[in-house]
Amino acid sequence: MLKKSRNESPVLDWSLGLLFVLIAALAVSAAVRVGPQAIVKPKQPIRIQLWNGSGRSGLAAELASYLRDGGFDVLEVANADRSDYRATLVVNRTQNPEPAKVIAEYLGTSHVIQQAGSQELIDVTVIVGRDARRWTQPH
Repeated sequence: MLKKSRNESPVLDWSLGLLFVLIAALAVSAAVRVGPQAIVKPKQPIRIQLWNGSGRSGLAAELASYLRDGGFDVLEVANADRSDYRATLVVNRTQNPEPAKVIAEYLGTSHVIQQAGSQELIDVTVIVGRDARRWTQPH
């Protein structure tokens, strides 16, 4: 019997090597969660109301997906009182400043105000401004 030399099948060797690399890449991507992560995990879910004040249709819905990916509970998406907000504004609706602080830190904004109200279901209102495109456009 004649033995085949290892050099006779370089295509098979390359194919097996490529297959191994692809399987390893898939295993790593499955093990690592890709996407935004909340900087501080809140003890209770933060309930968010999103109002689109950017003048761009659908921007608040896109930001809602970004926030949900971070583990936040977006309860409402609607239009703001006007459509010319330049910067996204985080409005704290509770006596505890922590929910708004977490959301502002997640969004990377310093525009936070305190306005506790009678809405018991909402912790934070986010008024989406024109700067929200940085969170909604692919990188």
